[in-house]
Amino acid sequence: MKNLFLLPLIGLALVGCVSTPSALYSWGSYPEQSYLMYSQPQKASPSAQIQKLEAEVEKSKAKNLAVPPGLYAHLGLMYAEENNMNRAAEYFQLERQVYPESTVLMDRLLKQLTGNKGAAK
Repeated sequence: MKNLFLLPLIGLALVGCVSTPSALYSWGSYPEQSYLMYSQPQKASPSAQIQKLEAEVEKSKAKNLAVPPGLYAHLGLMYAEENNMNRAAEYFQLERQVYPESTVLMDRLLKQLTGNKGAAK
């Protein structure tokens, strides 16, 4: 009977010794910015998002953590909203380079950017 009560205590002690896994990405305010962009666009202007997300990229680099998937693409979209197509293209290419699974989408966005450039000339 004594062993029956001892087993849960040993299990609890072992669970307490487990270390928390290290973070793979530095998400920062990226999820919040994405949510605000759709739910309250007046609180998430492209220029404000650019400023906050650029700061998140710097924080990620300082912590030696990867930038989460989609952040570079999101920055690219915000730069496109600001009509800075060169900077948008840089971020789309960076997203494609860091996350190869995004290649198809990033190629389509890059194609639209170059198509828009041609139409503007």
